[in-house]
Amino acid sequence: MYQVKVRHPLSALAPALTDSVAASMWKLFVAIGPYWELTDDPEPYRLRFTTFTQNRIALNPIYTAFYTEAARVIDVLIAALGEKAAYAVIFSKQNDDVASVPLTTLNLVQQYVSGEFIAIRLALGSFKAFGAINYCGYIGGANILDEPVPYRTIGDAQ
Repeated sequence: MYQVKVRHPLSALAPALTDSVAASMWKLFVAIGPYWELTDDPEPYRLRFTTFTQNRIALNPIYTAFYTEAARVIDVLIAALGEKAAYAVIFSKQNDDVASVPLTTLNLVQQYVSGEFIAIRLALGSFKAFGAINYCGYIGGANILDEPVPYRTIGDAQ
C-alpha cells in the first residue's frame, strides 16, 4: 500500500503541540537570526518550519515532549535572565558529540531542538548570510578542514 507520509507507529498517539508551545518554538526559530546576525526575514520560512516540526513528531513522537520541555526551559531562562540572554544560553553551547546522551535538560534542548532549528534555518536560506551565492536550498557535501567549500562564495564570483 502506498503511504504518502512516513509515520512512526505511535505518532497517532502523540498529542499535538499546544498553541503556546508552537508559538514558543517559532520564537526560538526567529531568535536564531539576531544571535547569528542573519539578515534574512524568517517569515517566509514559517510554513516550512511548521511542517518540519510536524514531521519530526510524525517520525518520532518524543519530539512533542522535546518541544514542550524546550518551551518550559525558555520560559525559565527568560524569567531568570531576560529574553536576549536566555536565547544566548540556548544557542551558545551545543553538545560536541551529537551521538552523546544529553546530561541536562538544557543539553537536550540544545541537541534536539535549537541545534536542529539552526540547521533548518540555514538550509532554508539563511546560509546566504555566510557568503554562499546562487544558493536556493540544501547543499551537498561537507566543510572539511583544508578542503574547498561545497558551494560558491562571493570571492569566487569576482
